[in-house]
Amino acid sequence: ATSGSDSAWSSIGQAYTSMISNAKKRIWITTPYLVPGSAILNELRIAAMSGVDVRILIPSVPDHKLVDWAGRSNIENLLRCGVRIWMYQNGLVHAKTLLMDHSVASVGTANLDTRSLEINFEVQAFIYDEGINEQMANQFLKDMESSAECILQEWNKRPFHQKLLESIGRL
Repeated sequence: ATSGSDSAWSSIGQAYTSMISNAKKRIWITTPYLVPGSAILNELRIAAMSGVDVRILIPSVPDHKLVDWAGRSNIENLLRCGVRIWMYQNGLVHAKTLLMDHSVASVGTANLDTRSLEINFEVQAFIYDEGINEQMANQFLKDMESSAECILQEWNKRPFHQKLLESIGRL
């Protein structure tokens, strides 16, 4: 699937929204940027509160500070709803993957951010194969081993200046 500013449809964003809202067991996401629009954020929260295993893997070391601050501004809200978030510790994770249940896998150039899903020219493969899904799930689990989980109680203890930077990034 492709998307970009030359299309009336945000096909990749719409596919992501559909995958998240239709998940019954799991939504596992790897993304360098966690700045989705309100629709996807809402679907992630609803999925987690409905018992879907929602996990997101992001880098602990960003390549763009401002985008990282914006993404981190979403973490507390997602954690409160039951989304589990890991920060990859071994360099910059730049994969863009989404796994839905055991049936659909997506990989491509689209970050989980509004700009990527609505403006930028992106291409994403949607693979309906349980074997590929399982291979990607195994890689996700391997990447989690090199990651630190964000725990809400600890996340809330971050310093005021970090919260301020996140608010600036969100703007």
